[in-house]
Amino acid sequence: MNKPKRIRRDPETTRTLILDATERLMVDEGYAAVTSRRVAQEVGINGATVHYYYPATDDLFIALHKRMTERQLAEFEQVMTAEDPLAALWTFQSGWTQSALGVEFLALANHRKSIRDVLAGTTDEARDAQTQALARVSSQSVIDPEILPPIALTTILVAIARTLANEERVGITRGHEEVRTFVKWALANLRRP
Repeated sequence: MNKPKRIRRDPETTRTLILDATERLMVDEGYAAVTSRRVAQEVGINGATVHYYYPATDDLFIALHKRMTERQLAEFEQVMTAEDPLAALWTFQSGWTQSALGVEFLALANHRKSIRDVLAGTTDEARDAQTQALARVSSQSVIDPEILPPIALTTILVAIARTLANEERVGITRGHEEVRTFVKWALANLRRP
C-alpha cells in the first residue's frame, strides 16, 4: 500500500490554510468545533503541524481574530474614501460579511476567559481606528460633537448593523426594513446641507 505523497508548503501558506479552515469551522459549526485535530483534518495535515504554528488553540483563535480585524480595517479605510462616508459606513457595517465570525468571537470570549482581554483589546483598537476615521468627517454633522461624539456614532452604527445582520442570519427580519429606513434618514439628516 502506497502512502499519499506529502505536500510541502511554505510556512505562510500553511498558516493561511490553517486560519482559513478555522474560520470555516467557526462560521459553519461554531467555535466549539475548532480543535487542532479537526483543523488538521480540514487542511489535510497532522495535528502536530497545527501545534507547530499555533501551540495552543487560544493562539489559533487570537491569530484568526487579528486577521479578521485587519481585514475589516482595510475594507473600512476604503469605505471612508466614499463621497458620503456616513452612508458608506452604514452600508459596510450592515452588510459586513464577517458578522457570523464576529458573533462566534463574542461567544468565545464569554467562555474562554484566558483570551477575553486579547480579543477586547484588538476590538478596542479597531473601534479607535474607526472612530478616528469617522472624526475626519464629523465636521459634516449638524449635531455638536459634544452631544454625538464620533465614538458614539461609530458604536451605534456598528451595534445596529451587526444586530440586524446577526438576526437576519437566523431568519429574524421583523422591523429590520423600518430600522434601515430610519438609519438612512438619520444619516442623511446628520450632514450639513
